[in-house]
Order: sequence, then structure tokens, then C-alpha cells
Amino acid sequence: MDQHTLFTYRNLEELRKIQKEREVFTFTFVETKEMIDTCPEVCIDISALVYYLQSNKNNIQPVYINFEGMTEDTIIIAEETISESALELLPFLISDTNSYFPEEDKSPKQEVLPHFKPYPRQNIYKYNNSADLDHIIQYSAEHNIPIATFSQANGELRKEFEQFNKTAEMALMDLTSVSYAMEDNKTLIYALEQLLNSLPNVKVIAQTTQVDTLLKYFPLFFDGQEPVCKLLSDLAGLGEEKPEDSKLAKITDLNGPSFDTFMDTFNHNLIGHSYFKERLRYTLKNFISLNKAKEQKVLSIFLFGASGIGKTEVARLIASGLQNDCYLAKINFQNYSSQDALNSLIGSPAGYVGCNHGELSEKIQKSKVGVLLCDEFEKTTRPVFSFFLELLEEGRFTDSMAREYDMDGYVIIFTSNLLSEAEYKKIIPPELQTRFDLVCEFEEPTMAERTAFLDLLLEMAKTKYSGQFAEIEMNEDEKKQLYAFDYSSLSALRDIKRVFNNRLMDFAEKGVLR
Repeated sequence: MDQHTLFTYRNLEELRKIQKEREVFTFTFVETKEMIDTCPEVCIDISALVYYLQSNKNNIQPVYINFEGMTEDTIIIAEETISESALELLPFLISDTNSYFPEEDKSPKQEVLPHFKPYPRQNIYKYNNSADLDHIIQYSAEHNIPIATFSQANGELRKEFEQFNKTAEMALMDLTSVSYAMEDNKTLIYALEQLLNSLPNVKVIAQTTQVDTLLKYFPLFFDGQEPVCKLLSDLAGLGEEKPEDSKLAKITDLNGPSFDTFMDTFNHNLIGHSYFKERLRYTLKNFISLNKAKEQKVLSIFLFGASGIGKTEVARLIASGLQNDCYLAKINFQNYSSQDALNSLIGSPAGYVGCNHGELSEKIQKSKVGVLLCDEFEKTTRPVFSFFLELLEEGRFTDSMAREYDMDGYVIIFTSNLLSEAEYKKIIPPELQTRFDLVCEFEEPTMAERTAFLDLLLEMAKTKYSGQFAEIEMNEDEKKQLYAFDYSSLSALRDIKRVFNNRLMDFAEKGVLR
């Protein structure tokens, strides 16, 4: 086999210049050989092929077979960044590399007649979140439009898509999930390139956060982006930029003064647990800096100890410190002890339309703060443990419909009624233990802390019950009467709160409250 020069381009701009001069095709087994045999002057971009061969070297020989009919008129191009890899992988095909646009060479390239129809570049139609995707899925079901993810586009479904191509009807493919995976597995670029090449009439949709990745890796297929409402006109406004006031409130939004105010309020409202408060300030402050540097996406906190002593309150206080009167995303894992627990959490496997959310995705969509509470976490199953192991590592998760949920900037608080460190180490898998950024045992409150808790409840009551009572003012004697119950025997703060509230209502009936 004769060796050839590999011509390189430095960026998308240069690739577009090449496309103005000649038709550019991606490498496809068998089809490329047919093209070269029919029209030796074709231009083949092997960028995706090189990524593929780096992990699939057993396919190098079939590549050579596809290029057997090459002449000096056949042009091979690739991204400049992978040219050395191309030389290493295909030494009998490529002798050297050269820039397609050397500065000294201004001569025009010979135009080649288009014997083959290239894949037409199209827009990627973007949506903002999983709620948007639900609308798209519902619309597709009502209008008999096939919709699938990359992983589903095979077998019978692929045949269905090909039929739609033939009849010029519409089909949708969501490439969100594969765009996340490509950063770690670039062989997927080649696989997706082959699929796109065979399905030119399929319209591509993706979550807004991943559009840039798809534009980066598939410049021969995509050249722009539009909100999905431009494709599906009945879905007015879908995919357009959200107003600023709908932004999720996260701990990472806090700066120096706002962080100090946040911590002062938190420390005031959480009674006791001084060691935890110190650790939390240190951990949160570091997380904000590391998150901005893209070194840490999620902060995970594991709290264990007896029931009712303030573990859940930590999550509520963090959430309310970010946004007043907010909805806190909370999942009680006491309900996730069965074998199908993971399906309940992220959704059951289903067809490509009509799949419901799991509880996790529903709860985080409803919440406007980046806080997730996982209560009684020790009671769940091994598959759920494994799921959170990946979530804490990647900072995102995928539901049963391959919908991606970005948890960047989230604080995830795991609580447990385990009573000792020994129990914690026995029940929580070791690999998951290493993913927690802060682990702390909560102890029962001291008598002084229980009294301080009553003072806090009274302080809060002055605001909370302002609509029911004209004023809550108590002298010291009245306050002593209000506190005159045996709270020394109540270790759970929630029990103290319940008794306090009942006594406060009794005092109101007696006219003690003014």
C-alpha cells in the first residue's frame, strides 16, 4: 500500500474552509472503500477513526483494506492534535503530516464534484432541564414522533429511524447522556458519527449544558443551536434561556460577607454540636473555593446518632439559609429497603416514551435550593449505595430514561440513626465512606443545651405566631412557668419542641400571652 500525507486542520474555522473547497466525509467501514473505488478524489476526515483505533487496535487491518483503492488524489484530513496518533496507528497508510493551510501556500485546491451526498449540518435543539424533556416526550407521544437516546438507537428502533429517513418524517434523538460519556470514552465519538451518518433526517436534541460538547466533537454534523421550541412550535418558550430569578440557590453562590452571615445564622439556630459547627464552617469554605476551581462538584455530609437530636435540622437550616421558606428535597430511605429500591429512586426501565421520574429527580426539580437530604440512609440497599458512590464521584446522575441531572454545587446530607462509629463502619460500604467529605456523630444535648433550645423556640415563636397573637411577651416568672416541665428526661429535641408548643398554646388560652 502506498503511503500518503495526512493533512491537518487546527480548528473548526479551518475545517469549514476545507468544506468550502471540497466535500468532506467521515470514515465508515465498507462505505469509504466504495467511495474511493468510485471516486478516488474524495476527502476523508479520520479524526473520529483515530480516537476509535486508540482503544480498538484489532480493527487497524480492516481500515487498511478500506483505503486500498487510494490514489494521490485522495485526501485524508484530521485534527492537528491527533496527527501523531494517526502516524503511530497507521504507519503503512500515512507517511507524514502537513497542514492543509500552510501560510506560504495560497493556491486554491481543486474542487471535487459531489458524487456522494454528505450528512447535512443541522442545529442541535436544546432544552433546559428534565421538566422540559418531559414536555418533549409527551408531545412526541401525542404526535407519533419516535424519540430515543443514543443507547436505544439500535436494533429495531434503528430500523424504525431509517424508515423515517426514507419517508422524510421526523424522529428525535437525545444525545445528552452520550455527550457526558464522550469526555471519558472518546471511542463513542466514532460510534455516534456512524449513527448520525446513517440517519440524516433525525433531529438531535440535548440539554443546554451539553450542547457545546456536541458542537465540539461533531463539527461535520452540527453547526449551531436553537431552543427546541423552534423545532416543535407548539411547545412555546421551551428551551429558551430561563430568567435569572429562577436560578437555583447554592452554597457556592456565597461570598465572604454573605458566607459569614449564613454561618452566624446557622450556628445560632442549631443548638449544641459545637465541634460539628467548627468542622462545617471549615468544610463549606473549602468546598466553595474548590467548586469554583472545578475540583469538587458535590459536598457530602454524613451525620449519625440518636433520632431527634438535630441531624435533619442541619439540612433544613442550610436550605433556609440559602432561601427563605424553601422546599427541601428530602428522601426517606426507610422506604428504599427492597430489591427494586433503585428503580423507585431513579425510575423503572421502560420504553423510549412515557417513562416516569423516580423520586430523586422529582424532588430536586421541585426544590429551588442546591440541598438534598437523604434521611435514614443506612436502611437502603447495596445498589442504592453504589448509585450514590457514582453520584458523589461524578457530581451528576442519570435516570432510567438517560436524562442527566447536574448536581454541581449541591450539598448532600446523609443522616442515620446508627449509634456508634463501629456501626457506621460495619453498615456503610468502605468505598462509600471514602466519598463523604464530613462525617460526624451527633450526641444527645446537655441540660444547658436543652434550656438554650427552649429560649430559641420562644424567640422563634414571637415571629411564627405573630398572626395568632398580638404579641408574645413574657416576664421571667411567666417564662419559668412555660419551661416548668421535665425536659431533662427528653433527649430528643423534637420531643422538647412538641411539649413546648403544646404548653405555649395552653398559655395563650389562659391569657398569659399578651
